[in-house]
Amino acid sequence: METYTGKKRVSAAFKKTFTEQEIEVDRIPVYPFMGQFSAQLIGASIREFLLDPKVFVKAQIAAYERYKPDVLLMQWDLLMDVEALGNVLRFPEDSLCISTEMALENKGKLSSLKSADPNKDGRMPNYLEAVVEARSAMPGISVSPVIAGPWTIAIGLRGATELIMDAMKDPDYVHELMQFCTMQSIRFGEALVDLKIGPNYSEAPASCSLISPKMYRKFIFPYHKQLVDHFKEKKVGVGLHVCGYTDPILEDMVNTGVTNLSIDAPTDLAKAAEATRGKAVLIGNVNTNLFFSGTREEMKQAIQDCLDNAPKDSGYILASGCEVPGVAPPEKVDWFMEIGNELTR
Repeated sequence: METYTGKKRVSAAFKKTFTEQEIEVDRIPVYPFMGQFSAQLIGASIREFLLDPKVFVKAQIAAYERYKPDVLLMQWDLLMDVEALGNVLRFPEDSLCISTEMALENKGKLSSLKSADPNKDGRMPNYLEAVVEARSAMPGISVSPVIAGPWTIAIGLRGATELIMDAMKDPDYVHELMQFCTMQSIRFGEALVDLKIGPNYSEAPASCSLISPKMYRKFIFPYHKQLVDHFKEKKVGVGLHVCGYTDPILEDMVNTGVTNLSIDAPTDLAKAAEATRGKAVLIGNVNTNLFFSGTREEMKQAIQDCLDNAPKDSGYILASGCEVPGVAPPEKVDWFMEIGNELTR
C-alpha cells in the first residue's frame, strides 16, 4: 500500500490547479496555522518561543509529532523586518511582541531608512536558520515560511491610523513607503529562495475589515503584483494570506499572480473558489474561534461547510482561517486534524 506524504498531497493540489492533472492521493491536504500556540506543547513561554530559535524549532517539531499536519507553517512573528529597520519591540512573557517605538513615528525619517539584510540584521538570520533546521528534521511535509508583506511592514513602521491618514492626505508618501517596504519584502523572500524555499507573505491589515477596496487597489495591489512578478521571473511561486473580510478584493488578489491564496473565516469560501479556480490553490478557512471556544460538533460542521464550498475541479487545502489562538486547548487541534483527515478522504 502506497504511503502518502504531506508533500505529495500538497503537490497534487498544485498540479490539479495549474495543469488539471489528477494525481492519486488518499485525501486533500489538511493543516492548522500554528504559531505561538505551539509554545505550550513544550512548556515554553511565548517570549522564549520568539527570542530563541532553538525553542521555536523544538515547538514546531512537537506540533508536527502530535498533529501530523500536511503543511507546517514556520510562523514566528511579523515584526522581524520592522525590528531590524529600527522599531523597538517589547516581548511579554505570554503574548506576541509589540512595537513600543516605531521607526517612522516621524514620517520624515523614511529617506534615512536603509534596507535590512535578512542574513545579518535583527532576528531574521535566526528565522532563516530555524526554517532550515525544521525542514531537515521533518522531510515528509511541506515546511512553509511566513513573512511580512509590504503593507504589513509599512503599518509596522508607521502605525495603522497614521498610514491610513497618510493615504488620504499624502498619497505620494505612501507610495514611496510602499516601494521601500516592497523591496524589503523581496529581500527577505530572496533569502528564502536562496535556501530553495518559496516565500509566503502575510498581509493581515490589507483586508476590507480595515481598509476599503479602493485603498487596496491603489496602495497595495501594485506592490503585491510587483513582488509576485519579481519572483515569477525567477520561476518561484508566491503565497499570500490576508486575514479578515476580503470578498470585494478576491479577484484583485488572484490577479497579482500568486500561486496560493489563504483566506480567513469572514471571507466567503464559495466566492473564493470561483475566483481562484485554475489560477491559484485555495487555502482556508475554518474559524479560529472554534479552536478556543467551539465544540467538536461545531468544528466538524465548519470543516464540512468548507469542503462543501471548496472547488472540486481545482486545488484546495483545508486549513484554519488564521492563526490558532495561543491559549487554545491542544485537544481542539487534535479534533481539527482528526475530523479533517476523516472528511477529506
